[in-house]
Amino acid sequence: MNRLKWLILLCPLLLTGCWSQLELNERAFVAGIYIDKASNEKMEVSLSFTLPNRLVPGDLGGAGTSGKPYTILSATGKSFTEAYKKIQASITRNISWGHTRIIIISEEMARDGIKDILEFVIREPSLNINQPLLIAPGKAKDIEKLTPIFERFPSTIPISFTQRKVTVDTTSKDFLEAYGGDMIVGLLSKKIIKMLSEGGKEGLFVSPGEMALFHHYKMVGKLDTKVGRGAFWLRNLIKDAEVTINSPTDQHLISLLVMNAHSKIRPSRNEPLTFNVDINAEGNISESHSNMNLFNEKQLAQLERTAEKQIRNRIKATLKASQEAKADVFQFSEYLSWYKPKIWKTVKKDWPEVYHEKVKLNVHLNLKIKRSGAENDPFWKKERNL
Repeated sequence: MNRLKWLILLCPLLLTGCWSQLELNERAFVAGIYIDKASNEKMEVSLSFTLPNRLVPGDLGGAGTSGKPYTILSATGKSFTEAYKKIQASITRNISWGHTRIIIISEEMARDGIKDILEFVIREPSLNINQPLLIAPGKAKDIEKLTPIFERFPSTIPISFTQRKVTVDTTSKDFLEAYGGDMIVGLLSKKIIKMLSEGGKEGLFVSPGEMALFHHYKMVGKLDTKVGRGAFWLRNLIKDAEVTINSPTDQHLISLLVMNAHSKIRPSRNEPLTFNVDINAEGNISESHSNMNLFNEKQLAQLERTAEKQIRNRIKATLKASQEAKADVFQFSEYLSWYKPKIWKTVKKDWPEVYHEKVKLNVHLNLKIKRSGAENDPFWKKERNL
């Protein structure tokens, strides 16, 4: 009987729900964060919000309100918190960070340093530290002005670049784990073009561009698009990567698609400041303008060696560029501290200079071409022989 009484008393409490939580219609969901440099040593924080009242068209039972299903609000402050609290004071709903999917920082702000931004991101419990972080030329908030041709929201475009591995998917967590704040981050490219989908009107077009090098949480240099591709191999981000080479038989172009690759970095046993990078990769031939016999094992092996050489040179060029900036963006210091802790202690204090002057890289690449495509010879060669 006593148990029944307790059950009767507890039932109303169990049915009350989460009284301390906000209802969905009381929240303003942030989709993207854009940060620009402002005057007087302040930052401008811009938050992109989805507009729930415009997500469902009127003919499907929605409110039928016309207009874009997103908006962006901006405010300046000496800190991230000061700026975003100004935005909070101006809207009717409570800002919710749980659906934030990307952070984009202007190049000007990045060169001043992003420590203060990371400080907020790391401390805010509802912000996911695994969300991608990108750099934008000019104003970061201008990204929201692009025309999302295939998508509904502008922020979806740069997010897709990181998901499809067409730019490096650096996160706040990566910066946390990196020694000295050295990191490589994707740099977007912006241009104005005529949009056929918009009746020929000019609009902002955003695409993957160069890559930004960070040292002590400050942007200190760039890698151009070609050299930057080497970063994908060192960061284990290769997915459907295109490699175009000259055929070893007649110097005509052959294109390969590297479907997957795995790299392993270790300090050399005898030379601890020399690192061995072992890469195993598989690829398919996607296009051939050469008369090379792709079913000839010797010629195919020649093609593999030629591709390996080009990839090695690209990786070494990437390393050289990072050394010139004294930015250990691939965390060779971490590998040294893990595998050679005694040696690391002796060079830790002067690591930027040591990395700049003494670190060497041996790249061992094993590329296997698995498929040559549906045809052996180019179709034009067959037509010529008819």
